[in-house]
Amino acid sequence: MTNETIFITQLGSIIAFLVALFVLYRVLVSQKDATIQLLKEKNTFLNEQLDEAKKHTPDRLAKNLSERIHLLTDELDRLSKDGEKNKIEIEEKEEKLRQARNEMDLLKEQIEEAQGIADEFLCPFCKSRMVERAYSQEDYHGIDIDHEVITYECGYTIVDGKDEYPCNAKNGKQNSDNTINVKVIE
Repeated sequence: MTNETIFITQLGSIIAFLVALFVLYRVLVSQKDATIQLLKEKNTFLNEQLDEAKKHTPDRLAKNLSERIHLLTDELDRLSKDGEKNKIEIEEKEEKLRQARNEMDLLKEQIEEAQGIADEFLCPFCKSRMVERAYSQEDYHGIDIDHEVITYECGYTIVDGKDEYPCNAKNGKQNSDNTINVKVIE
């Protein structure tokens, strides 16, 4: 090896060392900048939380509650003054309201009673209308036997209290018309 080769190798080593040193310096500086930015953001966030906490101190909450109580008290005083002026009208309106509620309760009772009666004439499964309720007599060895046959639109049939044919609603067919038609055959 010649001196020239050694010199070029040493010069290359020095340049490589300086480039590595510069890259390492840039990495450290950028990391330091990122850390500074993160600390600034955290400081801003903590200041915002501190300001929010100051708004909700027990003293501040008590003051807000006191103000609300004061406003409600003033409102109640105003309403009571208005109530004294219109007391007769208020009592009349309250009586009308009581009467309306009583009428509504009576109507609810009547509707429930009517629904109970109507349920007799609807299929217990799909609420289809009753088509026929027939009574017949049969002479069985000298004994008269009474039969009751109840048929609904859905096909459900009851003979003497026993299921004779099933409801078609179980097969996916369902009647939505719940009007009642009853045919009594004697």
